Amino acid sequence: MIPAGQRAQRRSRGLRRAAGSIAALAAISISALINPSTARADESVTYEVVSDVITVANIEYEDSSGRVAIPNVPLPWRIEATIASVKAPPPSGSQVRADWRPTAGPSKWVSARIFYQGKLLCQNTLDVGDAACYGITPRIT
Repeated sequence: MIPAGQRAQRRSRGLRRAAGSIAALAAISISALINPSTARADESVTYEVVSDVITVANIEYEDSSGRVAIPNVPLPWRIEATIASVKAPPPSGSQVRADWRPTAGPSKWVSARIFYQGKLLCQNTLDVGDAACYGITPRIT
């Protein structure tokens, strides 16, 4: 027969182990709620580069395969692309850039745009030879 003092000690150790296991399980469960799995389907986005004056630009954009660069693209230009997360920061988020520096000049405006779910998310209009839009920074200029 085990003395009463030892029984109480064993019971106490068993309760502490159970409490530790419950705490660990709770921590894992809370972590899963706070940081859900990042696996999800790609999102669709539309990139556009337009100008009333400039007829050709070098264009770079991001899609689910990475950065795509296309030289000497006739404007206006538009493409549907898939991206892991439209509003994520670079390099994985949506972004489009137009470079027309060789033909840039005052009032030679070019607009780079991102459309998401049918709405204009970002537009950057400049005449300095380089315009870019990022999904993480929704703005209209």
